[in-house]
Amino acid sequence: MNQTSREFTRLRAAIEQRLPDTAPFRAGASDDDLERLAAATGLVLPDELCALLRTSGGQDDPSQLYGPLNYHHFLTVDEIIEMHGMLTEVVGYMATPVEQPAFYRWTVWSPRWLPFLAFQGDCYLLDLDPGERGTLGQVVCRPNVPDLDDPVAPSLTAFLALAADLVESGRARLEESTLVLLDL
Repeated sequence: MNQTSREFTRLRAAIEQRLPDTAPFRAGASDDDLERLAAATGLVLPDELCALLRTSGGQDDPSQLYGPLNYHHFLTVDEIIEMHGMLTEVVGYMATPVEQPAFYRWTVWSPRWLPFLAFQGDCYLLDLDPGERGTLGQVVCRPNVPDLDDPVAPSLTAFLALAADLVESGRARLEESTLVLLDL
């Protein structure tokens, strides 16, 4: 088990302990699923995302009411494909270059961003085309009205570790069906 899988497993255990009614996590994605995701997005999938999806293929949350982290649920491969395609089609033309040096290369949306957690148009995503100050694979919180703050974490593994640390240390507030993590 690699570090990304270990951090996700730790986070998942903390979530399931505090939110027993959270949307169930799916079995890991197959190689065929990952190939389909890469083909649909036209991107080379980062190893960390592959490790996460092989550990859990997202959550079964059709009503999107039981997302464990700030109401966001872990996306399935199909949901990643759908959200990536929709945002690329609907707002991709609005992307404008960001003056460098900056964390981001683009505003609004980039087809080289891959969401992995989402809630009502908001998402956490991996930036596969960062700006000069950014890090390849940095995790970004992209609100539905995309005023981007600094990246949340330099990598998916670091994001999962941060979320697990916040939940385990009691810095997560239980609210309805989610853990509110102000530091995410």
